[in-house]
Amino acid sequence: MSTFRLSASPAFRLSLLIITGILLCHWFDLPGDVLVPAFFAAILMACIVFFLSRQRPGLMATVTQAIMLVCILGGASKLAMDRDRSSYVPDSLLSGDVITLGRIVEPPHVAEKTIRFVMELREIRTDVGALKTKENIRVTLTRPRNESPLQLRYGMALALRGRLSRPSEARNPGEFSEKQYYEANGITLFMFVRGGSNGVMLDSTGGSWLMSRVIVPAREYILNTLDATTDGESAEFLKGLLIGERGGISAPTRQAFTNSGVAHVLAVSGSNVVVVAGIFFFVFGLLRLPKVAVVLLTLAALGFYMLVTGSQPPVVRATITASIFLIGSVLQVRANSFNSLGVAALIILAIDSRQLFDVGFQLSFMAVLSIVYLYPKMNAWISSLGSDTMIWSATLFLLRVCAVSVAASLGTLPLTAVYFGKVSIIGLLANIVVIPAVGASVVLGFVTIMASLFSNWIAEAYGAVNQLLLDWTLWIIRVSGATSFAYVDTSRFQSLYALPFYVLLLLLSNLSVPRVAKRLVFVLLISLNIVVFVPPSAAVATTGNLRVSFLDVGQGDASVIETPEGRVIVIDAGPKANEYDAGERTVAPFLRRRGISRVDLLVISHPHDDHIGGAPHILEQFDVAEVMESGQPVKSSTYRQYLSDIREEHCGVDTARSGMLVANFGDLRIHLLCPTPSFIDADTTHRHPNLNNTSVVMRMQYGNISMLFTGDAEEEEEQEMVDRYGDFLQSTLLKTGHHGSKTSSTQEFLDRVQPKYAIISAGRYNKFGHPSPEVVSRLRAMQTEVYRTDEVGAIILETDGTTLSLVDWR
Repeated sequence: MSTFRLSASPAFRLSLLIITGILLCHWFDLPGDVLVPAFFAAILMACIVFFLSRQRPGLMATVTQAIMLVCILGGASKLAMDRDRSSYVPDSLLSGDVITLGRIVEPPHVAEKTIRFVMELREIRTDVGALKTKENIRVTLTRPRNESPLQLRYGMALALRGRLSRPSEARNPGEFSEKQYYEANGITLFMFVRGGSNGVMLDSTGGSWLMSRVIVPAREYILNTLDATTDGESAEFLKGLLIGERGGISAPTRQAFTNSGVAHVLAVSGSNVVVVAGIFFFVFGLLRLPKVAVVLLTLAALGFYMLVTGSQPPVVRATITASIFLIGSVLQVRANSFNSLGVAALIILAIDSRQLFDVGFQLSFMAVLSIVYLYPKMNAWISSLGSDTMIWSATLFLLRVCAVSVAASLGTLPLTAVYFGKVSIIGLLANIVVIPAVGASVVLGFVTIMASLFSNWIAEAYGAVNQLLLDWTLWIIRVSGATSFAYVDTSRFQSLYALPFYVLLLLLSNLSVPRVAKRLVFVLLISLNIVVFVPPSAAVATTGNLRVSFLDVGQGDASVIETPEGRVIVIDAGPKANEYDAGERTVAPFLRRRGISRVDLLVISHPHDDHIGGAPHILEQFDVAEVMESGQPVKSSTYRQYLSDIREEHCGVDTARSGMLVANFGDLRIHLLCPTPSFIDADTTHRHPNLNNTSVVMRMQYGNISMLFTGDAEEEEEQEMVDRYGDFLQSTLLKTGHHGSKTSSTQEFLDRVQPKYAIISAGRYNKFGHPSPEVVSRLRAMQTEVYRTDEVGAIILETDGTTLSLVDWR
């Protein structure tokens, strides 16, 4: 077995140096006006050293170092320049409705209530003028029930009225950064448009001839054929496999894919490119064309397929790699797998270096790199076992199939742990079944599409067979994803832990090479020391102080209080609407990252969906000792689920009333101020007409620091508190009522509270206009420091009982 030598893979080495430069620029936020001149200066220095080395051979080592510096600075400069291509639109245009003019550059995705598409922006118009610009924006156009959908298609020029926004950074500790993701895919702005009445078509044709006349019609033909030959979610699954159209796959099914460790098959995988290359190479070969012609036609077919799938990173990578192998076969040169992978990376990063931070790019390249590096070593070990009998030969074949899955899983394990917060245990077994089944479905899908060009009934026959295979595959995935041991939670896994993991993986795979193994042991010890001595991120660090976290759950409330003794209070759990469950998507992951498995007290301030929506998930996934609520019933499916979960989990339930004290939280004293008898009758079978004024209001005291949590209390409940408690309301921190609405935070109430800090929990660009400018001005006039989740995301504070400080979790 030959040992991998980096010196034999120059393109791979070059890609590593470029990637190093990109990462350095990203980590240290290096400015382009410094990097670009430094890059050209390094080129000049490398040239000078190279010419000097011709007279002085001893300088060759310096030449190598200079070239490495040029490559690293080149990668850093490329990222700096790509970042500078980000949105030039000023923030002043993001505060209200604007008119945008542009052209659709990708086929629109039509869902039940929305149409989403990418538009190349040309101009933004406001009442005071116009701004010429050129950047890609992602448009979401809502579809009212009584409105027929707009017939939008690629190349149309549109004028749209709506609101612009920027993709945001991570909104909560450890969360996905949509800014990083969308910028890596060339999208710098979002636009939200309410209804087709706010859109006008300016031109029905446009865009490139190839896309509008060839690629888009081909894509539509494929989608129509798949709809005609397969049904239900199996059809949506097949669309995702063949051309990356995954919008029709339901959230529960997506979750099952993640839990069972086969989420990678939802994307158009590089193996599809191998199938396409094989089909066309075979077909063109049957025509008895010269090999050069067969290769050129196959390359053209691969390029066509890449465009049809939207040029997704796995397909681009696989297309480049396959092209290198095909060209090498004509030139009778054996392609180096590592070099091919390096060339693919260099081409993609040369187009846009921000692709490095795309999850799909990382998973794709690491999976292939792991297979290329680890599989030959695994295969050699398997071959050494011998194959004396037919049964043993079959066993070894199965082991080789497993080895491919194991190699890919090992290479992507740290990425999966970081990005998805879970690592599948059952994934190895599931992949052995699912990957071959998916491969067969892909082949049948292509055959169905090709057959439909000649005969519908033949296409339907192939589609029917594929339907059975797809239904069976989905059943396997749902069953394996639902098992209790399907995955392990990795919410507390940090990116830094990947360093010793990969070094250990290299060490284990090179034990037979003592010289390499000794060096890797040394590197492993260094990496373990780095992990031990580098402080953990704020997302998982504990300091022994009282910590209060106001999570960004959109238009809703969710707060987490952690005492020094390790007791936990959750106040509200955010909204649940459409496919977003704040309990599942935000609160539960945050708790897991903090290492929390038990909630000592879950407080539901009142049963509106934006406060109680995520509670069922918290009750189902965590050990909740006690629930406290106002006792007001509502008629909603979320509330019914909440009550059902309380019964099933055998949680204790307390009905909050003014004057109560909450015990057993160490030095943290908790007083319940509301609801008062003025708003709550003894008979709780009928709810109060204004649930906001039945909100559970809590005042907490820890040393000299006090905090007032007001739920959605409005003016009437605030006045009741002023009359009852007077100066007792004075608090260091105020969680303002009703998301900063003008119906709350009256001047008289604020005069009593005298907050030093005010927290407003509201959703970005929410339709209610929260928080009210009057409330914000009122607070700032009192010299109160105002923090808003819609502006900065989660707000985390810590106190030792004497001072209250803001935690910089980013």
